Amino acid sequence: MTAESPGTNAGLYCAIKPSHLFHSAEQIAANAEVWNPTTFSMVKTLQDAIRNHGQVHLMRRNDKFDGSLVAVKRMPTAWVMTSQKEFDTKHPTSSEKPWLDMALVRHLKRLRYPSVCEFIGLFRDDEDTYVVTSLAPEGDLYTWCLCDPMPGRSREAIMVPLIRQIFDAVRWLHNLGVAHRDLSLENILLTHEGGADDVQIRLIDFGMATLSRMCTAKLMGKASYQSPELHSSSDDGKDYDAFAADGFAIGVVVFAMASSDYPWASTKEGSCQLAEYVRLFGLRKFLGKRRLREDVASGKPNTRLIEVFSPALVDLVEGLLQFEVMERWTLGEECYATDKSRKSALRSEWLKNGVSKSFAEKLRLRTIANALVRPACCFCSCGSVCSSNTDRDRLHVSTGST
Repeated sequence: MTAESPGTNAGLYCAIKPSHLFHSAEQIAANAEVWNPTTFSMVKTLQDAIRNHGQVHLMRRNDKFDGSLVAVKRMPTAWVMTSQKEFDTKHPTSSEKPWLDMALVRHLKRLRYPSVCEFIGLFRDDEDTYVVTSLAPEGDLYTWCLCDPMPGRSREAIMVPLIRQIFDAVRWLHNLGVAHRDLSLENILLTHEGGADDVQIRLIDFGMATLSRMCTAKLMGKASYQSPELHSSSDDGKDYDAFAADGFAIGVVVFAMASSDYPWASTKEGSCQLAEYVRLFGLRKFLGKRRLREDVASGKPNTRLIEVFSPALVDLVEGLLQFEVMERWTLGEECYATDKSRKSALRSEWLKNGVSKSFAEKLRLRTIANALVRPACCFCSCGSVCSSNTDRDRLHVSTGST
């Protein structure tokens, strides 16, 4: 199911204001409940939430909800505090804002925005704060990238409906005035609330989001996903377009889904040879040199990504990953409507190709995360360590590149 465009739902399309989120955060704080360990039983720990000094657990509710599974983010109350005002006072320079995350998810759900998990409630005990949301049982796109089929046309066919949903979800956010600023494989989850074959995406981790399209200075997001202009803005203090930066991060997501690999460790000038090659020669030539990760791992690095990606996908990825902002494709946001020089990814030939019914059945993902052996860190061929593995292990950037 694709998220409805705000352009066709005028009643739902209204720019979110800081006052909306402040009120939402106040309501969350006022309705906080005492954590009752008999109400929630631990199933397993899903991952660390390092930036929030806690963990995310899979738990089962034992109350009137008849044993439903939920996601529970546990954070020290000494970190998250008991209100947004207290948190902002104690952590004025923090790039991670848990109250913004909670308030935005709650407010988006009230706007009937479909691509977020349901905010269930905030709970506390003597030491910790627990944020409970609905579960996306099919895991995240990181896990999806490690599933069959292998990179190629069959994989692309499965990708199409998911990428279309991602584009719609992020475009809708931007039309509401929200830039996510931490889009990644790990922050896009999969669920099937509409039925087993109706896989839907959910965006999570809005703790770095902003209501300002033009932003200054601070680096946001994971290194592999950061657009080049974020580094220059951090160095010279100039504003950057956060919507365009989100679009670049989505380009990295598309690349990773199609290749089971990251394009680079970082786009900071001089820090990664892979990104430097793209900066000098462009992405298309890069794809002609870059080897398929599976071939590199097998010791037979012969297949180039330009042979694996369809021509239409090459066009799409090249457009989204333009290093020059004004040449980068948009997601069809209203703010770019008058700029006729900017192409929209929504009009790409790749999206128009659709997906066959036989491939659609493969969208029923199997939970294999527990069987996967994840790499401890990520290296590019120049030996740079990818600093984006601060909250979870990443896919390797394959060394057989150019």
